[in-house]
Amino acid sequence: MEPHLLEACVRDVLNDTAPRAMAVLEPLQVTITNFPAVKSLDIQVPNFPADETKGFHQVPFGSIVFIERTDFKEEPEPGYKRLAWGQPAGLRHTGYVIELQHVIKGPSGCVESLEVTCRRADAGEKPKAFIHWVSQPLTCEIRLYERLFQHKNPEDPAEVPGGFLSDLNPASLQVVEAALVDCSVALAKPFDKFQFERLGYFSVDPDSSQGQLVFNRTVTLREDPGKV
Repeated sequence: MEPHLLEACVRDVLNDTAPRAMAVLEPLQVTITNFPAVKSLDIQVPNFPADETKGFHQVPFGSIVFIERTDFKEEPEPGYKRLAWGQPAGLRHTGYVIELQHVIKGPSGCVESLEVTCRRADAGEKPKAFIHWVSQPLTCEIRLYERLFQHKNPEDPAEVPGGFLSDLNPASLQVVEAALVDCSVALAKPFDKFQFERLGYFSVDPDSSQGQLVFNRTVTLREDPGKV
């Protein structure tokens, strides 16, 4: 069985069985200075966007949200479609678009947080991209697994003269110890599965405790053409 064929089958199954949630691996705090409500809003998110008859879950949307750090760039390269100066971005499921107003940096010059304004998505030009976010999130551990070996046939001396142990992929596991996930998964049990929007399919690890969920990535959303 070719690994990419197995992964394609896994994606087909999980696409129909893993409800959606939102998680952020590298959080960047965003403050919405003109948030349209005194307290947070309740946003209805479809469990399966392609079939809304399978129900919805509710997530809070407040004046402080967290986005992926890679979804903002001060100096974007050509073709970049997410949040940047003069380039608004939509927040998925909210019906709102945010526009950058102020970048807050630390002593080292690293971006620490953003200040933005928001408007209804139907009140102006449609943004080039809609990004995922979390608000009032849970902190969790996320384990990002990749292929264990670097070559397709690690035991083939023609491909790997040094033996299969020399072919181990040093990047086969990356642990994100302080990822953020929306509170809809708070009651998840070991082996429950989710699709984290734009990130991949994940399963709850038995290492999880009542105060700390641990998620393992089962497979990415799309095949990486660079994989063997």
